Amino acid sequence: MTRVLIVTAQHFATHPRKVDLHFMAEALNARGVAVDFLSMRLSWLSRITKDERWAFASGRPSNRWTEIGPHLQEFIWKTPLHPITFHRKALDEALTPIALLYGRFLPAAVKTRLGQYSHILVESGISLLALPTLRRLAPQAKVIYHAADRLETIGAHPAAAATLRAHASAVDQAHVMADAIRGDIPAGIDTIFLSHGISKESFDRSLKSPYAGPRNAVSVGDMLFDAATIETLAKRFPDWTFHLFGRRATLDQPTANVRIHGETPFETVAAYIKYADVGIAPYLPKADADYLSQSSLKMIQYTYCKLPIVAPRFAAAGRQHVLAYDPGHADSIAAAFSAATTFDRETIDISGVLTWDEKTARLFGLSENSKDREI
Repeated sequence: MTRVLIVTAQHFATHPRKVDLHFMAEALNARGVAVDFLSMRLSWLSRITKDERWAFASGRPSNRWTEIGPHLQEFIWKTPLHPITFHRKALDEALTPIALLYGRFLPAAVKTRLGQYSHILVESGISLLALPTLRRLAPQAKVIYHAADRLETIGAHPAAAATLRAHASAVDQAHVMADAIRGDIPAGIDTIFLSHGISKESFDRSLKSPYAGPRNAVSVGDMLFDAATIETLAKRFPDWTFHLFGRRATLDQPTANVRIHGETPFETVAAYIKYADVGIAPYLPKADADYLSQSSLKMIQYTYCKLPIVAPRFAAAGRQHVLAYDPGHADSIAAAFSAATTFDRETIDISGVLTWDEKTARLFGLSENSKDREI
C-alpha cells in the first residue's frame, strides 16, 4: 500500500501559493494515496530574521499531526533553534557540525510513523539534515531526493550538501527537473529526470478572460525576480499592461501600466496566464541558475498556453519560442519582447507537457492510468 511522506523546509501543505509538492500531493490524494507533509526550519530564529514562513505558521497547530483534508495531514515542526545561513562562508562552515545535529531531533510523533511509509520525498534544502534518521527508521521506504533547486541557489546551509554527500547511500533515487542539476547529485545515486507537470484542467476550464483590454504580458513567481527588466519593458512598451504575481514581485515605484497582484490563488493566476499575449520569466542572473531553463514551472505553464516567452539568455535553452535577452541591457530586453509580440504561437509544441498525475505516477511508480486508484 502506498503512503507518502513529503519533507520540506520551504513549504506548508496549506499555503495558498502552490508549488510542485502541492500538485503532486493532490495527484496522489486523487488516487486515494495518503500524504503527510513534514515542514521543517522553524524556530524563534525565524521570527527574529523575519522569515515569512513564521508568520504563516504562527496561527496553525504545530508539533503535532493535523488532518487538513482527506488523505492529507501536516506536521509543522517548531524547535528552539534551527540552522540558518549567515552567508559568510567561514562562519557557516564553522557552524556546520552543530547544524548536522538538527535532523537527529525529529519529534517522536514523526518517528513513530516512519515505518508506515512506502515513499519519502525529501526536498532540496535543510530537509536533507533529516536524511540519516529517516533512512534508519524507515528502511522499507523508497527515499527520493527531490532536487527542485540547487542548494547554492536557494542559499541552503552547507550542512545540507555535507549530509547529502556523507549519506548518499540513504537515497534510493534523485529526482531532477533539469539536466543541469545531474552533476550536483553524488555518484552512485540513481537519477531520474522529470520536468514539472501542470494542472492542464485548470487552464482548460478557465473560460473567461480577466483582462479589460488587449496587449497583456504576465510574470508569475518571485524567485530571483528582476524588477529592472519589468521597469524597462513598461517604459519601452507603454501600450502594454504588465501583470506581476508573487509576494516579492514588486517595483520600487508605481508604474501606470504595471499591475501588481501579489500572492494570488492558482486558479485565478491560471486565467491570467491562459489569456495573456506574452509570458515573462524575469530571472536575475546568478551563478548556477542555468537549470531554471528546464525546471521553471511557470515557463512550462506558459508553453502549455502557447505563450511566447521572454527570458534571460541563461534560461532560454535554445527553445524557439523563448525569446532571449541579456540581463541589464535595455535594448536587448526590448528586442526580445518585441520579437515575442509577433511570434507565431501556433508553432509552439506542447506535446511534451505532462499533467501532474502523469508526472507523479512516473515518479512514484504508479500506473499512469489515472483511473487506477490505490486502495
